[in-house]
Formats: sequence, structure tokens, C-alpha cells
Amino acid sequence: MMMTANIRNILSLGLSFMGYDVAVANCGDEGLNLFQKSLFDLVITDLDMPGMDGWNLAFCIKEKSPNTPVLLITGKKRRAVLEMVKDSSVDFALFKPFKLEDIQKTVQSMLDTRSSECGTRALTK
Repeated sequence: MMMTANIRNILSLGLSFMGYDVAVANCGDEGLNLFQKSLFDLVITDLDMPGMDGWNLAFCIKEKSPNTPVLLITGKKRRAVLEMVKDSSVDFALFKPFKLEDIQKTVQSMLDTRSSECGTRALTK
């Protein structure tokens, strides 16, 4: 299931309201281009996207910045995704449906475990 523009917008608005600087991309390739132009403290990506999927985006992110946490959002079957996360560049998977509170807790937890000298930003897809 692809993350719709509505979900992207809600996540973007919610994270902005929580005090995060947010940049939004419409697909994996666009997200990677944004990431290559500016460093981010966290990347949030959907698994299924046109073109580059979330697994490949996470791999490319980690190649450039190994310490940048990657949060994968998906509606796929939990067991299969969690098994794939073990051998991937994804740090954490969040399963649909979720609440904005789940995003807030997960993002904060991931950022708390990362040593960062720059401002807090999140890239949403």
C-alpha cells in the first residue's frame, strides 16, 4: 500500500506541530535527492512507493549517512516485514494503521538514541 498524499500531509503537519522541521518527498527518488542536498536527523519512508521502494531508499540513506535512523511505515504483514528488517538498513518499522501518538513516541525514541549536533529534522515520504 502506497502512502497517500493525505497521510504524508497529516504526518508532516503533525510532526511540524510537535516542533520538528519537516521536508516532504513524493517518492523514494525525490526523498533521496532531498537527503543528498541536506542532512537530516531522521528519515521516515513508506515501504511501497513508485520507483525506489523503502528498502532501497533506506540502503541509500545508510550508505551516505550510516548513523541516520530510518523509520519504515507499512501496511504489509508484520512478521514478514520484521524478518526483513533484521537484514536491512531500516532501524524500525511502524505498521498501519497507527496513531499520531505512535509516530511521536517512535520518532522521539529514535532521535534520543542518536547523537546529533544539528537541529531535529524529519523527512517524510
